[in-house]
Amino acid sequence: MDKELQDYYENYFSLFNHAGWKQLMEDLEDAADSFNILNVEGAKELHVMQGKLQMLNQMLNWEDAISNAHENNEIDESYQATDLH
Repeated sequence: MDKELQDYYENYFSLFNHAGWKQLMEDLEDAADSFNILNVEGAKELHVMQGKLQMLNQMLNWEDAISNAHENNEIDESYQATDLH
């Protein structure tokens, strides 16, 4: 993994260890849980709510996405290092 990519991942892992990140995730979970589809009054409002929930879920899953990308990158590099082609 080149230095720039390693720094990219290390910056995120450092961020994920901060108390502020954990607090943000708790607040976003509360926000996502507060959506009530039963109160939606039309298709337009439903679409807006879906967009908001999609963005909240993207943020809530960001740490897992970065960790998975890092792991996949390491697996790919390991595979390339042992590839005998």
